[in-house]
Amino acid sequence: MTKNVLFLCPHSAGKSLMAATYFKAAAARIGLDVAVDVAGPDPDAENMPNVVDALTAQGYAIGWEPKLVSSADTETADLIVSIGCDLPSIPATKPILEWDVPMLSEDFNGAMTAIHANAEAFAAELG
Repeated sequence: MTKNVLFLCPHSAGKSLMAATYFKAAAARIGLDVAVDVAGPDPDAENMPNVVDALTAQGYAIGWEPKLVSSADTETADLIVSIGCDLPSIPATKPILEWDVPMLSEDFNGAMTAIHANAEAFAAELG
């Protein structure tokens, strides 16, 4: 059965994009049946260029654009992961897993490494 996983970050353009990309790749490697999406409570107009550049340089295709999180998104998600969102701003009635990672603007490489490690571990835990 497909698990729907929703990754959230405030602007739906950086951390959630990294998390979804790394998680989807990890899930595919271990044969985990997932549908992955990203959203945020205050979406940017476009993905962060430095995030797109970093993921592309690592050989990943970018599969999402920023979008406003809706109650439909959270209702259809089996699992919700928030990376830096103010939880009361999320229209969810189910538990939200929180990942604590550095701000991209303060420690880009540290945030990327932490998100990658969390995504790999999360996929392994679900597999």
